[in-house]
Amino acid sequence: MSKKQIITLVVSIVVVIAITGLLIWQINSSTRANDITTEEAQAFVNSEFDKLASTNLTTKIADVTNIKVNSIDYGSEKDIKLDCTADTIDVYSSIKPHFNSFLSAKARKDNTGMIKSALNFKLEFEPLITELIESAENVTTDFTVYLYETSDGLVLFADDASCDAVYGGILSLIKDMSAVNTYENDKGKEVDVESPNVNKGFNQCFELRRDIHKPDTSNYIGRLYNSLKRDFYRNFIEHDRYKTIFTGLWVTIKLTVCALLIGIFLGFIVAFIRCTYLKTSKPFFLLKILNAISQIYLTVIRGTPVVVQIMIIYFVILMPLGVDKFTAAVTCFGLNSGAYVAEIVRGGIMSVDNGQTEAGRSLGFGYMATMYHIVFPQAFKTVLPALANEFVVLLKETSIAFYIGLGDLMYAGNAIRAATYSAFMPLVSVGIIYLVMVLILSKLVSLLERRLRNNER
Repeated sequence: MSKKQIITLVVSIVVVIAITGLLIWQINSSTRANDITTEEAQAFVNSEFDKLASTNLTTKIADVTNIKVNSIDYGSEKDIKLDCTADTIDVYSSIKPHFNSFLSAKARKDNTGMIKSALNFKLEFEPLITELIESAENVTTDFTVYLYETSDGLVLFADDASCDAVYGGILSLIKDMSAVNTYENDKGKEVDVESPNVNKGFNQCFELRRDIHKPDTSNYIGRLYNSLKRDFYRNFIEHDRYKTIFTGLWVTIKLTVCALLIGIFLGFIVAFIRCTYLKTSKPFFLLKILNAISQIYLTVIRGTPVVVQIMIIYFVILMPLGVDKFTAAVTCFGLNSGAYVAEIVRGGIMSVDNGQTEAGRSLGFGYMATMYHIVFPQAFKTVLPALANEFVVLLKETSIAFYIGLGDLMYAGNAIRAATYSAFMPLVSVGIIYLVMVLILSKLVSLLERRLRNNER
């Protein structure tokens, strides 16, 4: 055994032992939270509930609320169960009778008779709600709350019941307000609620800054797995966001195929014009013009970035004419691909020996018949792998279509990222999808090349 092999074996053994030890340590780590005194638990719970208050009204309620911890019980998932008592004010009973006043409000409405915005409602009625809170009676409520020991320290998990107990029933108040569909007008008649801004504004008055998900108390490996699972659910399963990915993928495939067909058609025409011009000793005037146009086309398309091309074609040329984004993208990528296909095909045609052309002419074929029956078949066999690779390149280039707002695969990934504020999962998933498609196409290209080599033998 060589020295290099011995070193490799030793390093492999050390890595396996380290990973095994890490797994054993993670599995055997304690599942019980550290002890905490009643005074510490009481101070922590009061502090954490104060932090949940995110509006002036909830802060006022928190300021007059006192929480007492009666008992502590330790669970098996690094959780601490606290039986508590909250001395607070009865916000629910104080505000519930005034629902009709809020819903029938006449102040700050637009021409449709609806309250302009949730903020308008909050500004209009916050003083009245503040007076009602200040005049509310005291109430004492028992509730249960949990503390979880995580990698970031103790975390309070406040469910709806505990928040209601501490903040005087505001969550029940919001729920009841949202369920009201009618109110009684000045004439005592039941009228439908016209503006959703009333409920939105009411919710904003009593907003709490809390996490509704149970804290993660697992070890590092478990937290990593749970984090990935939550991200996957939030980015793809929730609200059926995976359909956005499939819709974008279908647009990308259609865009690539349509652009490739245009590119092949345009590329063969330009290549034929260029080769005819180069092979003709005395080209006629029309051929000179077509060749000049082809050279300008190749120079401009191959000399400018495709992202600039697609933005000019859509925003400058086609959008003022009312052309849709998909058509603009197909036009851009078709023109871009056609320039590269033209050079690929031209190279293939020029690689065919001139003797083949002369042989065809000696058999009585004209120029077009010679190109069609003799030169093109040989050239096509030569350039076919390069054309297949151009298909792969074109597939990846279509990812910039989202610059003009086309709903392709890249646009779908960005849409999910914007909705979930999570960049890792949607963008990596889009990259993996592109990679899988490219690998499949590359495999087909390699099989095609192998088949052509076998035919040559």
